[in-house]
Amino acid sequence: MESVFRWLSRLFQSPRAEPEKQQGDVHALDRSDDPRGGVQSDEYRHAAPVEIVEDAGVAMGGPGGAVPEDLSPDERRERDRG
Repeated sequence: MESVFRWLSRLFQSPRAEPEKQQGDVHALDRSDDPRGGVQSDEYRHAAPVEIVEDAGVAMGGPGGAVPEDLSPDERRERDRG
């Protein structure tokens, strides 16, 4: 019954109740002196996951992702299971 009420409340919500969207402007989230918001620097975007990048006085680890390895996925799986 609760799901019916949720569905009805969404059905009758005003369009203004929806959150604002970025609408394709990659700089909409940019903030001065905050390298974490919006578009990051080229140095950060091209850093390896294990590198430390400093921008505007803030030290950050490189963008997420797996640390590069020379092993294939099957070799890593075998290593992890072994």
